[in-house]
Amino acid sequence: MILNVNRKVLIISFSLLLLLSCKDIIEYSPYENIVESKYKRQNISHYNRLLPSADHEFEPFRVALIADSHTYYDEFLKQVDYINSRDDFDFVIHLGDITLSANGGEFNWYSDIMNRIEVPVITIIGNHDCLGNGYDIYNEMFGASNFFFNYRDVKFVFFDNIVWEKKVTDPDFEWFNGALSNGEAYQHVIPFSHLPPWSEQFSLGNEYLFNELLKNNAIELSVHGHDHSYKLSQPYGDIHYLTVPAPIRDELIILDIQADTVRVERHYY
Repeated sequence: MILNVNRKVLIISFSLLLLLSCKDIIEYSPYENIVESKYKRQNISHYNRLLPSADHEFEPFRVALIADSHTYYDEFLKQVDYINSRDDFDFVIHLGDITLSANGGEFNWYSDIMNRIEVPVITIIGNHDCLGNGYDIYNEMFGASNFFFNYRDVKFVFFDNIVWEKKVTDPDFEWFNGALSNGEAYQHVIPFSHLPPWSEQFSLGNEYLFNELLKNNAIELSVHGHDHSYKLSQPYGDIHYLTVPAPIRDELIILDIQADTVRVERHYY
């Protein structure tokens, strides 16, 4: 009888020990929306670094492009080192899929690597980044997922066109159409979004509408990630579509933005 009581005491004590130590074993759910202050509103803070020269009159400049760094962290670090070895970029754009499963640790891991880049980085949202609570984490960590800004008389439009993972039928094409407007006579208007319009996530109607909005706004180049490989093509006619490779390809895509054209360059390292 005493032995049974001791067993119960032992079991209760062990259970209490587990409960007391659980805080040290599991700090939080990986999908919990907890963003440290140092990681908040990073697109805004990085753009603020561009402000001293953003309103200057147009002169040629260069932008480096990254995409789909999820699962390729070693290769991403190599890409960062290559970017830092050069001094000819005004800023960098990451075209989304910065995480594989959209958990908080992955967002932090990306941010720690991304912030090693010596020039500002603008990060857009990818479909993997919208899994679980990822969309909320992205908004707190980087800001709104639809946004645009002016840099040296060039309008950069960043469009959240994720559908499946957000459980929506259509992206916000009304916002996109308004953002593409060139009423202020920008030198160029360049849209960036993770999914190319031929993505399996787009319906035929959305694929058609995406291209029509670009055509109606006289857009010449649209830039995307998602496909993990380089492609520059004109699948619907006059508009050029560029997909940016994942870091595993050991190449960096660069936009050389001139007054009369935007040149696409491929650099291997």
